[in-house]
Amino acid sequence: MPVNHPRAKHDEAYKLLFASAAMVEGFLVHMLPEFSQLADPSTLQQLSPSFVKTEALRQRHADMLWRVRLREHDRHPVYLTFEFQSAPVGNMAYRVYEYVGLMLREAELAGDFGSAGELPIVVPTVIYNGAAPWNAATDLADWIVPDAGPALQGVLGFQMRRNFILADLKTLRPADPSWYNWFSVLIEWESARWARDAARLGELWQVVLDSGDEGIVRGFRTLRQQISPWLRMADAELGEAEARERRKKMIRHEETWLAENLRKRDEELRQEGRQEGRQEGRREGRQEGRRSLLRQLALQQFGPDGAAELTKLLAERSDSDRDGALARAIIECETVAEFVARARKI
Repeated sequence: MPVNHPRAKHDEAYKLLFASAAMVEGFLVHMLPEFSQLADPSTLQQLSPSFVKTEALRQRHADMLWRVRLREHDRHPVYLTFEFQSAPVGNMAYRVYEYVGLMLREAELAGDFGSAGELPIVVPTVIYNGAAPWNAATDLADWIVPDAGPALQGVLGFQMRRNFILADLKTLRPADPSWYNWFSVLIEWESARWARDAARLGELWQVVLDSGDEGIVRGFRTLRQQISPWLRMADAELGEAEARERRKKMIRHEETWLAENLRKRDEELRQEGRQEGRQEGRREGRQEGRRSLLRQLALQQFGPDGAAELTKLLAERSDSDRDGALARAIIECETVAEFVARARKI
């Protein structure tokens, strides 16, 4: 059965992209520049699912697993594991700890050792592309006892301070655009938010097409299909009817997203509110929650100018019916001027 869920499609795109040795090499150069000089990129090899034999590792696996060898140190093997996340995971530090142990056990069973029988180096990485900042511990000891003092940290050290690399694509800066590192291209692509970014994405898309790397092209094509209705990238591959249908689907998706966030905000207010004397506070909280979501939506759709115009409109009057109509106007309008003209009639 084909996968249609937007999140599943996004994961599919990342798996296509990180199935390319060029993307993995770009990641090493961008995130671990000194280590990338020690690793031999010609030895990059994606390990197939058949490599994993133990049941425990099948149940707890990373999204992508690569092996590379060092240039020196008798070509010692290094495992690069990648997990793709769109939301922070509270126990990710423990999951990484567990996975590294299982991965080393798997290497032992497979006989994948260094020249003197040493186990491989394992470099775990979480590729995060969520909208909100990552707020979970990246260190096992910090997950077990947050804000532990030096004495307690010393004891926790016996349990091993095992970290993972957090590559938060929304906070990383792309490399010099005069040369194209595929991981840097992915960072720039995922940082696009506003309609004005479409031109730059179009340039990057042409670079992708010119690369001739099938995995890179297929991965970015999957990402592009998700954002083209949002950023209105020109798409010669789509007919006019298909483009309109995708736009309708995006509008329905954003309306559902807005409704769900409003529902969650109302639930939070009910849980936080006192039994008596809080009705007015809850009404104000719900109103502010709606306004916050509308501002985020306007900023993403039109940029700062659109957010400023929306703020003026909200100062005039704000209620649930009008806010819902404003949300639909933001999603459906092409320009700030069109949005303001429509909003004046609401």
